[in-house]
Amino acid sequence: MASRDVRAGESRMPPEVVFALMSLCFLGVNDFLYKWGQQWEMRSGPFMFLQNMAYLPNAFGLAYYRDELILNPGLAFGFINGILAFTAFLFVLLALRRGEAVALVPIVRLNFAVTAALTIFFLGESVNLIKGFALVLAALAVMAGGSVAAASVGDKRSVGLAIGAMCMFGVIGLFYKLGLGMGAKPAMMTAMQSVGVFCMAVPFMLIQKDPLPRRGVPLWIPFVCGVLTSSSYVAIAVGFTYGEAVVVAPIAQLSFVLTGVLAIIFLREKLTFRKGVGVAFAVASVILFSRG
Repeated sequence: MASRDVRAGESRMPPEVVFALMSLCFLGVNDFLYKWGQQWEMRSGPFMFLQNMAYLPNAFGLAYYRDELILNPGLAFGFINGILAFTAFLFVLLALRRGEAVALVPIVRLNFAVTAALTIFFLGESVNLIKGFALVLAALAVMAGGSVAAASVGDKRSVGLAIGAMCMFGVIGLFYKLGLGMGAKPAMMTAMQSVGVFCMAVPFMLIQKDPLPRRGVPLWIPFVCGVLTSSSYVAIAVGFTYGEAVVVAPIAQLSFVLTGVLAIIFLREKLTFRKGVGVAFAVASVILFSRG
């Protein structure tokens, strides 16, 4: 009986992988809604402001629900993450104005490699053969989702903005680990991140002078995306408390697979051979991380 319980325990998926997959699902649906809503030509200033209006109370609500409304010096990293997240997202929007998403989004998604490199170098996280191979598969999955090479012959400014966003998103992962290591709670880290975003979103909207939408899709999509984004960050932060960023971050960044599946089903996008290969690499990467 005891040996059977041990075998059952060993067969369960590690909690860091479970929370990373939760983050993947939230991000995947969020990206799909953002892509679907582009037909309404939503303005960046109002969108980011309204998104944070949902992000902030949802993050603090989750912190209250998890009994994590506790102040800690490590929360300073959460606030800085808010500034980085706002700036990175703005870089992505500016990059997509000049370049193609199919070429630029994969560059941004490679931010998990930055997080992995930083946590290995500064925090001494381990990389064995299985994790290393899983990282390679994750990178191949992202690159198969688009054409990074195509961006190299496009607008250099767009590529530079995409690389800048990649680096900032990668640093956010490191700062989460540092804040949690100082005793900050996962949901409260996300709540403080929302405060940092708010301090950037308000002046940005005032400078842009774009009016807030009053009804319809441009009004409700930012609110839904705010809830999904904050929930994804809470999930990945909880994942960091169970396992290493070198495992959690790559899985979460494979959210483009879910986004692609939803786009094929609801937007009638075509399933190409390259997209199929990307999905296969992504699934193999998650399996290896759960075993490694």
